[in-house]
Amino acid sequence: MTQSLRVMIVGAFPRADSPIVGGIATSCRVLLDSSLPSRAKLTLLDSSQASNPPPGLVVRTARALLRLVRFAVRFERARPQVVMLFASPGASAYEKGVMAWYARLRRRPAILLPRGVPPAPLEVLARWPLLRRLAFGGATDIVCQGAAWHRFAIGALGLPAHRAPVVPNWTATPELLAIGKARRAMPDTPLPLPPPSLLYLGWVEREKGVLDLLAACEHLKDQLDFRLDIVGDGHAAGEVAEWIHRHGMGHRVHFHGWLQGEAKLERLRRADVFALPSWAEGLPNAMIEAMACRLACVVTAVGNIPSTIGDTGAAALVPARDVKALAEALCRVIEDAAHRTRLAETGYSLAKREFGAEQAVDRLLAIAERSLPT
Repeated sequence: MTQSLRVMIVGAFPRADSPIVGGIATSCRVLLDSSLPSRAKLTLLDSSQASNPPPGLVVRTARALLRLVRFAVRFERARPQVVMLFASPGASAYEKGVMAWYARLRRRPAILLPRGVPPAPLEVLARWPLLRRLAFGGATDIVCQGAAWHRFAIGALGLPAHRAPVVPNWTATPELLAIGKARRAMPDTPLPLPPPSLLYLGWVEREKGVLDLLAACEHLKDQLDFRLDIVGDGHAAGEVAEWIHRHGMGHRVHFHGWLQGEAKLERLRRADVFALPSWAEGLPNAMIEAMACRLACVVTAVGNIPSTIGDTGAAALVPARDVKALAEALCRVIEDAAHRTRLAETGYSLAKREFGAEQAVDRLLAIAERSLPT
């Protein structure tokens, strides 16, 4: 791999003091903290949204058009050999699709890195072939988070398998793995242990299953001792706060809002169990971060999660929107310390082996080099 490889990355590169958070911002930040800047000449274009929640359609459209102009100008100045485009579901996919077509017209490979769930079932997407071609047709390669995107790229988009490589998320950073390494394993001799601490980390939205998690905790509150910390924010924040007050659970459930830096790390250090009962996912960074910190993970079997976990035993998988199954899985992980430790140890090993930044950088640069015209 030549160090002079010129790569343009369109992703989320907000300022350090920006309130913008999210999976793409985290993934891009980890890449910049890796060996990638020393192994390729990078040109960056920030495409992160202006606010959380996002602004209205008119403002977003105007900003997207301005980014397209900036992309073209920066592309022509930098003359990259490869373009990498991070895209989230919805309008972002079409914006990045236009950029991919521009790169293709300029005879440069465009590598698309979609996040979230595949955009639609095949039969729905087939009704809109022009939109499908706009969003994905300009990409030479689609880097897939897992098997769900890989199947979509091959089945719906008709890409050959080698043009839809799987590169799992890479957010098991050395900092997080150090937390996992330092976490004390369960002693061989039973000792009195404090009540397990559960952690929810992510957007506070109905579709993230946060209200399902609260309902499961309500089922368990009379039979088990535990604590739940909710870290994040979103449209369901008011419902969560109201639920805690209505059920008198303020001594059990603590709602922190978004935490960054050391405050977030401290929550990860204090937690024993990570719970994310989403209704739909790609491959959540928060799950990988929790595994890296050696937390026992209870997550829903959606998106790329089942194929990533497989039969490793690295997480407890439950059906989406099934509060009873979620409560049963949480009950076992709270009551059974040995089970909790097995999940944590196996998840930590998987994160260390598969989800590190340097493994991803090696794979991404190999994909970039292979995509170059011969």
